[in-house]
Amino acid sequence: MSTRANIVIKNGEEKLFFYRHSDGYPDGTLPTLNKFIDWVKSGKIRDNVSQAAGWPIILGALEYDTLPEAPKNTDKYGCNVQVSEIKEPKDWKAGAYEPTTGIHGDIEYLYLVDLAKKSVKCYKDWTEEGEGINQVKIKNDETT
Repeated sequence: MSTRANIVIKNGEEKLFFYRHSDGYPDGTLPTLNKFIDWVKSGKIRDNVSQAAGWPIILGALEYDTLPEAPKNTDKYGCNVQVSEIKEPKDWKAGAYEPTTGIHGDIEYLYLVDLAKKSVKCYKDWTEEGEGINQVKIKNDETT
């Protein structure tokens, strides 16, 4: 069975939940979450839940190579892709990170991405509300 994880992206009281169906170990999950939070830290993406949370989905689609092919064809409105020409998805999953409604009962890890603190933490225990308990210590301090 694969290792599952939840990712909670929060900023104060606002939270969005994501689910990683496989490779939820820190070695599999932290590289994309650390890239995401690095983009937040550098100001490349916004630091609020609503505007930042689409990026893990895109990073996960790139990680799993599930983006459908889309011919480039700039139109008069500046769109780079002809929507009618986008091919079918390569897989049933959009990628490594799926939006979800809360904490799943089968996860082994919970990752808390705090946009206000600009940090990523990994936990082995958590509350139903998605708050971490007992932070996992990562070799070489890979969490930021």
